[in-house]
Amino acid sequence: MDFSAVQKEVLGIWYVLYCPNQKEEELLKACRRHLTREALGDVFVFTYDRMRRFHGVWHLERRPLFPHYLFLESENEERLKEELERYAQVFSVFENDGRLVRVEPEEEKVLRMLCGAGHHSQMSRGYIRDGKTVVTEGPLKGKENLIRRIDRHKRIARVGMPSTGQLREMQVGLEIVAKS
Repeated sequence: MDFSAVQKEVLGIWYVLYCPNQKEEELLKACRRHLTREALGDVFVFTYDRMRRFHGVWHLERRPLFPHYLFLESENEERLKEELERYAQVFSVFENDGRLVRVEPEEEKVLRMLCGAGHHSQMSRGYIRDGKTVVTEGPLKGKENLIRRIDRHKRIARVGMPSTGQLREMQVGLEIVAKS
C-alpha cells in the first residue's frame, strides 16, 4: 500500500485508550452513542486473522490485535478529552484514569500498511529458504524486515514497530508453507 495515498485519507490523529476487563466492544458502542463528531471522527479496534486447530481441522479465526485497547481518531484532542471526561460515568471502564495516549506517526504508518482502512490484518503466507523468510501473499508481503519472530506451530509472527511509543510489538497471522 502506498503510504502517500493513505496520508490523504487521514481525518485526524489516532489515540489509544486502555480498556480493562475486555470491555472494548462496550466502550466502542458508548463512544459512538455519546461523543459528538466534533470530538470523534472514528473509533475502532484492530483485529487480525490467525489459524487455529481444533477438532483435528485448521480454522481461520479473527482475534483482537491489541486486547484491552480501543483506538480513537480525532481532529480535536481537547474536545475529545473534554467529552470523555463529561461522560465518565457512562464510560465505567475508565478504571486507570482513562488516559488517552497518542499513537506515534511511525506506528500509525505500520498499522495502516498491515491493517488497511478496515483495521484488520489478514493472514499472510510465505516460505523460508536458506534461513530467510519470504512472504508471498498478505499484508506482510514486502515487509519481511518487520518480522521479529515466527512461531510456525501457531502460525503467527511477532512484528516489531519502528518507533519507541506504546505499541512496540504485535502478533499477526503468518503461515509458512515450506522451508528449505
